[in-house]
Amino acid sequence: MLKKLIIPFFFLLFIGVKSHAQFGRTYQEVGIMAGPVFFKSDYGERGDFENFSKNMGYSVGAFYYFSFIEDYASLRENFKLRLDVSYMKTELEHFGKYVDPSKTSTVANQLRAMNGSTSTINLGLQMEFYPWKTDDYNRGTTFSPYISFGGQMGYYTSKVKSDLGAIGIPQTTPIKYLNGTRNESRPVASLTSSVGVRYKIDDYNSLIFDSRLQYYTSDWVDGLNPDRKTYTENKTNDYSVTFNFGYVYYFN
Repeated sequence: MLKKLIIPFFFLLFIGVKSHAQFGRTYQEVGIMAGPVFFKSDYGERGDFENFSKNMGYSVGAFYYFSFIEDYASLRENFKLRLDVSYMKTELEHFGKYVDPSKTSTVANQLRAMNGSTSTINLGLQMEFYPWKTDDYNRGTTFSPYISFGGQMGYYTSKVKSDLGAIGIPQTTPIKYLNGTRNESRPVASLTSSVGVRYKIDDYNSLIFDSRLQYYTSDWVDGLNPDRKTYTENKTNDYSVTFNFGYVYYFN
């Protein structure tokens, strides 16, 4: 699946390079990024911050910027279009009051024994808006903040297991998750929104900090999905928050 996503990435990269050559763009931009990702899933109690903060993983990726052609110079001053490919992985388990050591019920023991992981490969586009012009045009300014929106197509692999034995049977699995676990690999779409800033080192080098919210169109990305009619607290699909640190290189 990784090959299926990387090939389109480099195909679009080639198209972008050709477009720049045809229209005489001053800069082309490529970069890399990495950072921690916090995954909000069906592990743990809804609204419990500990389940969000401790179910943490990592994300790595690469990106390429398309810029608008010369005929649209006014747009180019405030917008950038970014193509990126990324990989994310998170280990998951239950935290909070229901798995406190003081709890000795069968369900508490089953919850403590449950754990899993999810990984996703994503390919997507996002539009970045710079209120005070992009760093290409904001001469003399070191910091260039931006906001962005976009979409991703990805492929996830979820794994759920129990230290008590095979998952999905009454002896090992809490009734809430008895018919709501999957170990699978499937495509998934997602929507993204980011707030970030560029720090321009010189004409050819920049650093970026990017905080991204990624909302998936499926609630199976973590491998858990309790029945929403019975467990009404299960109100949203899976989503993640990533804090990426990156490097951008400009070249002619």
